[in-house]
Amino acid sequence: MTKTQRLIELMMRVYDKPTFTAEEMAAEFGVSYRTMLRYLHELSGMGVPLYAEPGRRGGYTLLQSGQVANMTGQRITKAHSFERMVRPQTYVIGLEFQAPFTAVYMSQVMIPKLWIELERRQHEIPRQTRTGVKTGVSLSRTRLYHYIAGVEVSHFHEVPEGMVGIVLPSREYAVYSHFGAPDRAEIDQTFLLLMDKLRQQGLELEISGYALEIRPSDPLARICL
Repeated sequence: MTKTQRLIELMMRVYDKPTFTAEEMAAEFGVSYRTMLRYLHELSGMGVPLYAEPGRRGGYTLLQSGQVANMTGQRITKAHSFERMVRPQTYVIGLEFQAPFTAVYMSQVMIPKLWIELERRQHEIPRQTRTGVKTGVSLSRTRLYHYIAGVEVSHFHEVPEGMVGIVLPSREYAVYSHFGAPDRAEIDQTFLLLMDKLRQQGLELEISGYALEIRPSDPLARICL
């Protein structure tokens, strides 16, 4: 298990058990107290809202959203209309993140780390089809939040270790351009704005369908539902 995978598992456990001690978590994960303390400090540094009581027997509490200030920056969007586009069957290989949908902070913290790791490992992915373009694949309208930070490939020949592949069927998408910061909170706000525009025009969302983030090398992102 990689360190990133261990931190993801620990983060999921923290959201399931919002009050705990470092020793409890160390015993549960089979690591030393000192190692668990380091992991918890890393989660805190990544933005997980943990409040710590000092001391070896001190506990940790996960702060609720109303207790945390300035978790997202000023939203920057422009009121552009969306386009409709039919995309052919698409193959994507990348790094995966899954978590209960209620654990909203987890996606805000972990997804940017996926993109950083993908930048480091992108050369391992064979048969890439769109130079300078990355594709985020997300399913956020079910109880489980599923996200893949990846690139499109011509077909699956070999999936690098620690990565996953997904096949997206040919379907029609609504396409909208995101203007603003590339962080998770800003993109999610654009996503919600697009869904609202669709509802205003009487269009129904496909609950089981994956949304795409087409990320060119410039800051503009195209969001597809």
